[in-house]
Amino acid sequence: MKMKLKTNQQDVSKILKKLSFSVIALSMTLVSVNASAGAWVGEKGKGYVKLGYADYDSNTYRGDDPSFESFKGQNTSIYAEHGLGNDFALYGSLLYQSYDQVDTITGTSSASGFSDTEIGLRYQWQADPFVLSTSFLVKTPFLYEKEDGLGNGQEDYEVKVLLGRGLDEYGYIGAEFGYRLRSGEPSDEYRYLIEYGFNINKNMYFRTKLDGILSAENSDVTNTAISGNLSNPLEFDSGKVELTTGWNFNKNSSLQGFGLELTYTREIYGNNILEGNSIQLGITKVY
Repeated sequence: MKMKLKTNQQDVSKILKKLSFSVIALSMTLVSVNASAGAWVGEKGKGYVKLGYADYDSNTYRGDDPSFESFKGQNTSIYAEHGLGNDFALYGSLLYQSYDQVDTITGTSSASGFSDTEIGLRYQWQADPFVLSTSFLVKTPFLYEKEDGLGNGQEDYEVKVLLGRGLDEYGYIGAEFGYRLRSGEPSDEYRYLIEYGFNINKNMYFRTKLDGILSAENSDVTNTAISGNLSNPLEFDSGKVELTTGWNFNKNSSLQGFGLELTYTREIYGNNILEGNSIQLGITKVY
């Protein structure tokens, strides 16, 4: 009888250990999700900030521009989101960039300065059986001169539907679908994104994204292939793959809430776009 009771206790202990592991894994996953995935909205007063520096290099143009030779760019970006309560979150980004573009006919063109500013509002409709959110974003061109080529010099308005689902110890998956209305000359855009991420251990995580844009082909300009800065065309299709590895510092350390990210991005398909490699180093903060 004692042997049977001991065996039952061992079985219960194993089950509890497995349940504990699952709960811990799920908690770790949700922390990663709240920090980096689009559909989840943080609680009131909670938020996420990322400061990044990226270097981009391209010598290939997917389009009709035989005189293009090379493009090199650097940018410093900040992205932030903050929970407002009642399932609302405010988010936005600001970019400072510089670039040098070499053309065999027109020579070298260069510029540096702030680019477009984006600010948006997200609302989470439900959390189960999957996360469903919608967002509205406005892009403004007020921090640069249009002739510098740091943006298209007009406002954009974007609506999105965002989906997400936690997969317990297997991470999470997310998807986004939207439409961006672009005022002025540029074509409107259909936007889509698929994302998957998981925790390698309690500190390290990995995520990958396919970030796509499909032109609505309604630009006001006939020659949409070439518009100065080739990284900022008026009408284009693109698909980028992103690979990110990150590290979150321990909760009991002086760097609690901080993390580091290394991101590689490359265009893998599209039209009227540059094709090159981007490496970004980021500092993150979850609060």
